Amino acid sequence: MGSVEDEWDRRKRRVELPGDRPIAFVDSGGSGPPLLLLHGYSDTGRSFYPLEPFLAGYRLIVPDLPGHGASAVGDGMRVSDFATSIDGLLAMLGVSQIAVIGHSMGAMTAIELAARRRDDVRALVLLSASLRPDFGSKSPLSCAIRALRDPIDPAGRFLRDWYSCSRPVEPAFLSKMRVDAAAMPAAVWHCILEGFAKTDLRRSAMRVTAPVLCIGGSADPLFDGSHREALAHAFPSARSITLDGYGHNPHWEDPERVAALMVSFIAEAGTACYCSCLVSQAIVELC
Repeated sequence: MGSVEDEWDRRKRRVELPGDRPIAFVDSGGSGPPLLLLHGYSDTGRSFYPLEPFLAGYRLIVPDLPGHGASAVGDGMRVSDFATSIDGLLAMLGVSQIAVIGHSMGAMTAIELAARRRDDVRALVLLSASLRPDFGSKSPLSCAIRALRDPIDPAGRFLRDWYSCSRPVEPAFLSKMRVDAAAMPAAVWHCILEGFAKTDLRRSAMRVTAPVLCIGGSADPLFDGSHREALAHAFPSARSITLDGYGHNPHWEDPERVAALMVSFIAEAGTACYCSCLVSQAIVELC
């Protein structure tokens, strides 16, 4: 898998957002419906590499969020800032009528994006998400993140713990994820953590009109059942699935199963959208 992992970096394209800020992304170029995949805190688009074989019928657009991977730091490091950058990327690519899949911080970004692009986002899949991701200023995790200093050791205890999973995941893949995370400057880690403390997506969730699927693991150490319950009740239309024994990264722990849940939901949402359009057209014709 190591050689394939290196290939992921070679597949990246780059475009310049306003302000001469490059953003990197992988575009599978498929002829199927477009799927936007947004990764989590400290990850890169590589996070979705395990899912790719099971999403072969779609055009996958997989960016590195600002400050992560090969994308430059943006004007801010809050979820709303990430959503602004991704909105700009979609505009540059001329992409609309899209399903969005987000993991953790990427799921939060997806909520904000879907609230802004209500006419374009047709389905929203949230993996291991939270509406209010504040870890607490004195929690062991927050203290460990604030203690990070450059250079960050990809083999150090913090990143080994950060990328621990509840179910077996291929070590070569996790090793590459740790290398990507260690390349992110400590200052960026700190800024994102500060932004989490000020993040509250409850109002944005209420503005989302797309059907929503929330997938979480029962053994998620970051966002427990209270977060999943809040998500389930936050959207006008939402379905929630808890995977027993899975952790914070279910798309790594069982990519085939998670992809199957996603594909089924997105297909169902597309059918519902098509039927809704037919009904609207019939009403217009009757009038």
